[in-house]
Amino acid sequence: MKIPKTANAVGHIDDDLIANATENGTQTKRISWLKWGSLVACFAVLVIAGAAVLPSLLGRNVTPSGNNKRYKEYSIQAESEIMWPWEYRTVYEKYTNVEINGIEYSGKGRAVSESLVGEGIGTYTVIGYDGVNADKKYTAEFEAYKIKDISQSRFIAVKMENSYYVFMSDEYAPPSTLSELMNDVNLPNAVELNRFSENGDGPDSSHFVLTNDDYVWEVLSECRNAPFVEEQMWTTTGRNYLSFTITSETLGIYKVALYITEDGYLWTNAFNYQYLFNIGEDAADKIISYAKENSAEAKYEPYRNCVIGTVAQITNEYILVDDSVLCNNPSDGITYKVMLNDLRISRYVNYGVVKVGDTVQIYYEGEIDETNTVTTATSALIATISNKDALIPE
Repeated sequence: MKIPKTANAVGHIDDDLIANATENGTQTKRISWLKWGSLVACFAVLVIAGAAVLPSLLGRNVTPSGNNKRYKEYSIQAESEIMWPWEYRTVYEKYTNVEINGIEYSGKGRAVSESLVGEGIGTYTVIGYDGVNADKKYTAEFEAYKIKDISQSRFIAVKMENSYYVFMSDEYAPPSTLSELMNDVNLPNAVELNRFSENGDGPDSSHFVLTNDDYVWEVLSECRNAPFVEEQMWTTTGRNYLSFTITSETLGIYKVALYITEDGYLWTNAFNYQYLFNIGEDAADKIISYAKENSAEAKYEPYRNCVIGTVAQITNEYILVDDSVLCNNPSDGITYKVMLNDLRISRYVNYGVVKVGDTVQIYYEGEIDETNTVTTATSALIATISNKDALIPE
């Protein structure tokens, strides 16, 4: 039996950079919160030297002000995420598994707008497990719904606390052809092909914004007989390709990848596993040529935004994070106000993980406003910052 190649659900991470980081002996550092229970490496943070390389691995917004000379060359070690006790979890982190008509689904941890939710399926028992006390299981009854333009066999929505959350079938059942996938998922409606880069995803690559993606979907619709390719070792190494960044409410994905390679392949990690189709060189050439001719150059956009610095103040409403520690001149430091308006970030304070004086790496989605306020923070990892050469062997 072939083992499916699990796709990187975080987003784009360059294979060569990962290999280099491993060869350099860099590794993550784990927290020893023994009295609080076990941990889970929800996001394996790779450490690599140099502000120029770091964003492609961590998705860090190195220069919110747009001035690269502001910051030092440095390395970061970030500690693993906590397996939160039950009372500190969001509802979608608590209840993650449901079986409907013999199909087992797992939560994607992302909400979908009510306008994208279809007809009701029924009320079902959704299961959750206490990660700290592994033997403890919880159940609750929630309503399940279809998602518009998507087969119920692949995705559903579960209504919890007045929001709808995407759940996806757990089964590894790749479509035999691109047609089968497009019949199950209306991809042109579910996915917008907008931002893309050429031959790489990092800040040193060329980045563009596509004017309109209709022609791309038209070409792909003509490739419905493109076969699924089961090739575990497939990579973009040695290939010329475009890398589209895709986010989709209906699929419960945020900034993952879809590659079109010059030698005729379509690859995506939008479905938890590697999906690879041979669309042919002619179709690939049409898509690549169209994209290059119908796009505008754009600035690099990180795949996972974060601010890094020292916690200067904690109140009931926000954390102040000063990034002077990263600056060549400490007076150039920026102080960010990170709002504690979401359980995903407030629990780090309430649980005593983050304290004044700590160096932290705070991840967020969306944008930082003009007052340097972060309203969409999702996690706060304790971090260690060192000189860029600290982890490079002599």
